[in-house]
Amino acid sequence: MKTINIKTVFATVASIFLSSVASGQESYGEIRGIIKNSDLEPVSFATVKILQGNLLVGGTQSDERGKYYYKPLPPGTYEVIVMSMEYLTRGVKDIRVIPNEATYVDIKVSPNTMETVTVVAMDTYVPPGVDKNMYSMVSLDYKDLNVSAGYVAGNLNSAVTAMTSEVVETKDNELHFRGSRGDANANYVDGVRTYQQSTIPGLAIENITVYTGGVPACYGDVTAGVVIVNTKSYFSGIREKNLRNAEYREKRSAEKQTQKNKEDEENRLKEIEAEKLKTKQKGND
Repeated sequence: MKTINIKTVFATVASIFLSSVASGQESYGEIRGIIKNSDLEPVSFATVKILQGNLLVGGTQSDERGKYYYKPLPPGTYEVIVMSMEYLTRGVKDIRVIPNEATYVDIKVSPNTMETVTVVAMDTYVPPGVDKNMYSMVSLDYKDLNVSAGYVAGNLNSAVTAMTSEVVETKDNELHFRGSRGDANANYVDGVRTYQQSTIPGLAIENITVYTGGVPACYGDVTAGVVIVNTKSYFSGIREKNLRNAEYREKRSAEKQTQKNKEDEENRLKEIEAEKLKTKQKGND
């Protein structure tokens, strides 16, 4: 009769649990940077708020050297707002966070010389000119993905081939990274590795990242490439709904303004014609 070692069973279960937790955390990114004033001096202990779609995600504080960081953050687009008693509030929008990477956002603030008025200056995020990683990768969120040529909603293979020319799809629906074998790739959906190509509804995709070279060690022994898919969360749905509502209101407002301008022009033309007719009648009299 075989004897079961209880310690071995517990060790195996613990190992599986820890590995699953670790894999679930692999798909997060972070925002970090440094805050300086107009004299390029570090701004210490400034309040840093992280927002997504007007919803507060979290916050942190710069250290004595003006440096700050916040993690973990699911892939997506964020805003950073910096607040300090001695400086004007300043923000940066359209910051894209991708899996397993730090997005560097350095912010410069100006002295607060006004006593009663608070000014919030919001810049558009511009990625740094120097790439701080050694990976060959491309990452797209759902907005850019849906306008990519060749992408079929929900088809991951078409998404990957639309994102990079270094991957081709064969007749048997396998992806080959730079000429490698089809079974040398790895696919992750929300941090969990899948061993077959998955079909995910297009509306459920938040972000897709493709590594074609220099794959991070956290993805194991992969000799080709890695496809990482992050699906939308509850808060992503709320953000998207708010954005759709805002776009609809702006569109309706623009349509009403256009209609009003058209009516004003038509009324003005009628007034001009009436004045011309009145002047002509007076001339005949």
